[in-house]
Amino acid sequence: MLATLDQLQEHDRISSFLDSLAERNLTYYASDLLSRHACQNLSELDQAVKRTTEVCTCMRLPLRENIKAVYRSRGGQVIRDWRLSPMAYMLLLINADTSNEVVAQLQAELIKRALHQE
Repeated sequence: MLATLDQLQEHDRISSFLDSLAERNLTYYASDLLSRHACQNLSELDQAVKRTTEVCTCMRLPLRENIKAVYRSRGGQVIRDWRLSPMAYMLLLINADTSNEVVAQLQAELIKRALHQE
């Protein structure tokens, strides 16, 4: 089946609309963890994003609605960053380096809250 140019343009409009709907929930940046000292460098942040992506994939959570790669300026350089949904941001925090005190405190706090809700 051949698609006409009009059909392809309509598909692009629908796809763009769906992308914008998904992106409105991407309210956090992964690089915020650097300023919060939950990650010490970009390599550590990359590993936490990779683990977060694996969790989303395993749980069949749509990546389009939770994580999107973007490029931003930081310290005069262009770096790859990620826009994240609130859930992906929390997953990123708990998937960061557990030897980091900020991450360890967050993990302990999440467990305390979960235990008190039972």
